[in-house]
Amino acid sequence: MEISHGIELFLRLFLAYLVVEFLLRPAPPTKDRSGNGWRSGPLAYHAFTAGLLTFLFTSLWNITFVLRDPSSLPGLLLQFRDALLYAFVLVTVAHFVIDGMLPDLVVGIRKRMARGRDPDDKDGMPEPAGWLFIAHLAVLFIVLALLSPQTPAPYPCGSPVEIIRIWIVVTAFLLVLQPGGILVGSVIRFWRKDMDASREDGLDHAGRLIGYVERVLIVTFILVNEYTAIGFLIAAKGLFRINDTKRSEYIIVGTMVSFAVAVLIGAAAGYLVCQGGIEQLIGYLSEFLQLSRM
Repeated sequence: MEISHGIELFLRLFLAYLVVEFLLRPAPPTKDRSGNGWRSGPLAYHAFTAGLLTFLFTSLWNITFVLRDPSSLPGLLLQFRDALLYAFVLVTVAHFVIDGMLPDLVVGIRKRMARGRDPDDKDGMPEPAGWLFIAHLAVLFIVLALLSPQTPAPYPCGSPVEIIRIWIVVTAFLLVLQPGGILVGSVIRFWRKDMDASREDGLDHAGRLIGYVERVLIVTFILVNEYTAIGFLIAAKGLFRINDTKRSEYIIVGTMVSFAVAVLIGAAAGYLVCQGGIEQLIGYLSEFLQLSRM
């Protein structure tokens, strides 16, 4: 498989992971288990959904090709079988095992590390969500390696590079939503107990929605090359004043972290999509593979 086809396939695998992990299950991975261990219904349902969606994303172009030309189905049965085995079965089992076992392992490690320490001091302790992401990402690379020998089906429109650009834009917007929100929340969680002590009435989940909107706007402004609009957005949010110093600083820290996450993701997407970064990446990977084969 060519480098461009491999990148496009991995982006489809990664998009399936983002959708099932953060959109279909927006709660943090360690907080939505039913407490029944391996008999957890939500755990089994989530693992099945992850495998099914990964299979559909993996076979996206094959399915499209068969819908256009049903007579091509016999020739693609082998690819559908491989996708069913590696994308569905492997991902389903991996999700079930990782989500069922890893959080408990990380919690156990945190308890052992916390012995003799302040219970509120969690600096340096591993976070289950981070380990879950690394484990699932490793599974995606395994699936990619197993499916790479397949001959890709013809793309319904455009070239692989053009399709890659579309997937990168979609991925950028997904990343700045729930994953970005979780990252912002993990940074400001150290000061959250101070805010809880002086909590004021407010709209439910308003802060989360504001964060979503501002990060989506920032990525959009970067992709359309309207950097000055980002300054206006920062200035507009700076118009609000809060008499409570702690709460004001808490909001400023959250805003700056949210802006930083959006700018970094938007800048990376803008470089890859608008500044020829995709072509450079494909060139670098091609040279690396050539050197590795020598």
